[in-house]
Amino acid sequence: MNQEPRKKYKKTIKREITKKIASISIILTEDAYDKALTAFNSAVGAVEMGMTVHMFFTSRGVNVLKKSYKPRRARWGEAPIGWKEGSIKRRGGPILAHLMYQAKDMGVNLYVCYTSMISMGIKPEELLSDVKALRMAEFLELTIETDSQFVIG
Repeated sequence: MNQEPRKKYKKTIKREITKKIASISIILTEDAYDKALTAFNSAVGAVEMGMTVHMFFTSRGVNVLKKSYKPRRARWGEAPIGWKEGSIKRRGGPILAHLMYQAKDMGVNLYVCYTSMISMGIKPEELLSDVKALRMAEFLELTIETDSQFVIG
């Protein structure tokens, strides 16, 4: 068997990261459990790597920051949230609520889209503490200054 293609492939996967990423922005546009879990897991991981993290919640993602947030399934037919969390706990992983508290404790900056909040009839007192409302232009200005941006939605 010719090993030449494999040798070339091995060379391509050994790359050095040349850029030090100091800050990221994460935009969450949906309130589905899996997407919120991914966003907060990414945020905690980035802080652990020494990055500054800005999270912006817009559209249905605004619901994640409500004190009364009830996670929903992304698609019909998925396992109920309680089953998912039970499975995650049994395997030793962090559930969404834990990641949210951890992110806040680690200094992740949480922002809610002012326009989405108003259009959904959400009042500031319904949101978690330390969440700042920003207009889209204000967040985009902040995002331009970050090294990397993620949109989860």
